[in-house]
Amino acid sequence: MSFYGLEIARTGIYVNRKGLEVTSHNVANASTPGYTRQVLNVKSNPPSSKVGFYSPKFQVGMGADVQSLEQIRDMFLDMQYRNEYSRQGEYEIKADNLNFIEAIFNEPSDTGLSAVIDQFFSSLQELSKNPESLTVRALVRQRASALTDAIHKMYKQLEDLQSELNDQVYDKILEINSIASQIADLNKQIFVLELRGEKANDLRDQRNLLVDKLSKIVDTTAYEDKDGRFIVQIAGGETLVNHFTVYELETDKSKIMRKSGFDSNGQPTGFNPDDPLSQQNLYDVPGLFVVMWKDTGQVLNIKSGELKGLLDMRDGVGGLDEDAIAGVDVPNKNSFTGIPYYLNRLNEFAKILIEKFNELHTQGYSLNGQNTGINFFEPPVNSGEFFFARYIKVSDDIMNDLNNIATTTDPDNLPGGNDLVVKMLQLRNDTSIFKEGKFEDFIKSLISNLGVDSQGAKNFAENQKVMVTQLDNRRQALSGVSIDEEMTNLIKYQHGFQASARMINAFDEMLDVLINRLGIVGR
Repeated sequence: MSFYGLEIARTGIYVNRKGLEVTSHNVANASTPGYTRQVLNVKSNPPSSKVGFYSPKFQVGMGADVQSLEQIRDMFLDMQYRNEYSRQGEYEIKADNLNFIEAIFNEPSDTGLSAVIDQFFSSLQELSKNPESLTVRALVRQRASALTDAIHKMYKQLEDLQSELNDQVYDKILEINSIASQIADLNKQIFVLELRGEKANDLRDQRNLLVDKLSKIVDTTAYEDKDGRFIVQIAGGETLVNHFTVYELETDKSKIMRKSGFDSNGQPTGFNPDDPLSQQNLYDVPGLFVVMWKDTGQVLNIKSGELKGLLDMRDGVGGLDEDAIAGVDVPNKNSFTGIPYYLNRLNEFAKILIEKFNELHTQGYSLNGQNTGINFFEPPVNSGEFFFARYIKVSDDIMNDLNNIATTTDPDNLPGGNDLVVKMLQLRNDTSIFKEGKFEDFIKSLISNLGVDSQGAKNFAENQKVMVTQLDNRRQALSGVSIDEEMTNLIKYQHGFQASARMINAFDEMLDVLINRLGIVGR
């Protein structure tokens, strides 16, 4: 009989008490975002190596000991989750913004561009019936003005959306830097604690939650090397955090702002798609930001994430060849159908509208037969030469005098001649105007393609959401806290604690008999 049994029972009390504490901690954090279930790694203590009275074959162990406090986590599932979460972020951005562009075009509706074009040609139809009527001429001017206003409005809304997306790009740069700094700070705390032999599981949970958040913004890879250094990489493997060191993205707006592609006379110049600091698209609003590293100036090649979605929507020209529209070679490497694509198409529409109507109208005579060569729509001048949709308007001559609406090419047919109006009406059914066909066909094709892109992005976003939810459920099944399981552990550790305590009482009674009572019988 020795104190050996007391020591074994003491270790049982310690292990079960620690198990109760861990179980309590798990239950308390069952709803905490990012929390990973923790379990005790318990190992039996081997017998003493010292040879005593008993033969080694009769030796028993020295109880149990807590080796470590482990997190139940699968790094492969984390990697899968972050990859899919990044794609979800990208397509959610695209789906939301394409849906907003659909709202800008508002087709089909009574106020969309197709309806306004129809009303404009209807007014011309009335003018062909009564060319000398000032009332009908006023209607034509009003409908033409409504058409230009509709084009202006759509173009301005698209430009505003591009500026808004640009601001969001800058906000994402700030957010990435902030998350990187927080991860580096947690790396320091974790490293110091674990250097002392502790396990900083709760800090690791905070760090993993930040990495998850980062992965939705930009494609992210995170791992711990053999020396315990935590590395975070983004944009296809470029290091953002290397243990304690943070490699920030540039936030100085003057350094990441693209230079204008126009000279002092408003002529396009300096377009170089190989230079990220050069304006990339002819119709971009000024001051778009480039995402680059602060220390090297190297541009990020972002693969997925919300930032990828923002850049695609902001910069994507959809593979259009701008030579055919403005006579300017502005190749763009971003082939996604983003805002520049729709700005481009509106400019094409406005350009052809101006050219076709002016080509006919300048051949006609005013109602008084004195004026000819009058434009129906005012062509853009100077810096607006390439921005037809932004500056299109009914000519000042017509806005100032209804008599300047030309209806005939023969002054002898005034005031009732309508041959010019008939030719303008024929433009409505001219299928050679655009490669898509007539004016209405152009709009229908544009809206159809927009609808396909929007629905496709929406479907991708929904599919990714399902995928991410499934992966998260798998992670939670492994790493999440199960209240039922924890209650089972609670009972197990509680009974183990009570049993160890009873063993100490039993050993105490045995030692009391041995020490205080043995040998006193019969005295």
